[in-house]
Amino acid sequence: MNSLLYPKLFGEAGEKFAETVRRLSGGSFLIEVHDRLVLDQETFDALEAGLIDAVWGSAGHHHREDPALTIFTGFPFGPDPAGFTAWMQVGGGAEALQAIYARHGMKSLYCGILPSEGGGWFLKPIESLEDLQGLRMRSFGYGARVLRKLGVIPYELPAQEIRPAFEAGLIGAAEFSLPSIDDDLQIAEVAKQLYFPGWQQPVTSLEILMSEQRWAGLPDGHKTVLEAACGVTLSWTASDAVMQQVEALARFRDMGVQFQRWPDEVLFELRNAWNEVIAEEAARDPLLAKAWSDYNHFRDAYGGWQSRAYSD
Repeated sequence: MNSLLYPKLFGEAGEKFAETVRRLSGGSFLIEVHDRLVLDQETFDALEAGLIDAVWGSAGHHHREDPALTIFTGFPFGPDPAGFTAWMQVGGGAEALQAIYARHGMKSLYCGILPSEGGGWFLKPIESLEDLQGLRMRSFGYGARVLRKLGVIPYELPAQEIRPAFEAGLIGAAEFSLPSIDDDLQIAEVAKQLYFPGWQQPVTSLEILMSEQRWAGLPDGHKTVLEAACGVTLSWTASDAVMQQVEALARFRDMGVQFQRWPDEVLFELRNAWNEVIAEEAARDPLLAKAWSDYNHFRDAYGGWQSRAYSD
C-alpha cells in the first residue's frame, strides 16, 4: 500500500504507524511511505484515481474539498486530547466524520492525537482587544475566521514564509502549530511573546484515509491490522508528542521567550466570535449541523463527569 505523510510529528506518527502495520502483520502487509505525493486539495481525486492507496494526515487538511471536515482536526475552544478521543471513539465523532466522508466515497480511521498548539507568536504583548485591531497575523482555518471578527487581518502563509514575513515587517504575529513544530521554523528568534492557551486548536487529530472501494477490497486480516496499528499510534502520539512540547518550551525559555496568557477579556470575545463562526458554518451544511449538535450533547455529559471526578 502506498501512502503519504506530513513532516515532523505528523511524519513521525505516520512512520510509526507503517512500522506497526509491518510488525503486526508479520511482514505480509507493507505500507510504503512517501512525503507529499499530492497536494491536500487534490487528495480525493488522487485516491479515487488510484494514484495513491491512502493518505496520512488530518481531516482538516481537506477543508478545501469539504469545509465540514475542519472540526474533525480540532476546533476553537474544543476538548483536550482525552476528550476529543472519547468523542471520536465512543461519543459518535467517528460516525459523524464518516457520514461526511461518505459523500466523497472516502473511509477514515482515527489513528492519533496531538496536543494543543501554541496560541500565537507576537512582537508586542496583547493586553486588550484594542491590540488586535488591524494586527496583521499569520493564521489559518477557523482560527483565522474568529480573529477576523475581532479586527485581525489574517494571512494564510506557508510555514517557510512565516519567519521572513516577520523580518520584513509584513506581519506582527503568527500562529502555526505545536511549539515543537514552531521551533523548527525558528520563529522564536524573531518573536519573543508566545501566548497560551492555544484556543484555536487544542488538539490535532490524525487519520489514515482511503477510498471506500480500496477499504472494501482489503482482506479482513489487513483491516484488523490497520485498526490495531491505529490504536498503537494513538497511544504513542498521546504520550510522546506531549514530551516534545515540554522540551520545546525549555528551549524557548533559554532563548528569552516570554510565555504569556491571553487576557480573560480577549478569551471571552474570542469564544463569542467562535460561536458565531460555527453557527454560520452549521447553517450551510446539515451534516455539519448534526455533527456539531451531537458533539455538544457529548460535551455536556463528558464535562459533567470531569467536573465531578477531577479537581481544577
